[in-house]
Amino acid sequence: MNVTPNSALDHLTRMVQVIADDPDLRRWFMALSRKSIVERRNEIYAASDRMRAERKDADLVSCIGLLADPRVFEAASAALQEYDRNGD
Repeated sequence: MNVTPNSALDHLTRMVQVIADDPDLRRWFMALSRKSIVERRNEIYAASDRMRAERKDADLVSCIGLLADPRVFEAASAALQEYDRNGD
């Protein structure tokens, strides 16, 4: 994944849209918010590994992996809340 500030924002936006529109991913993401940082990181890495093994979209897998960083996770949480508020 080629990451520039603009592309990182685009990937985060895309990831939030995917999470918002997929009930299973949304449940998973919401469950992550109730876990400790270490538990969340471990679960995110495991999910990324499974997705990679299943040959899912490489950019999406990379974005999911980025959620292991607490700052990225918080940004995604805030973006999902904004997405919900705006009804996008």
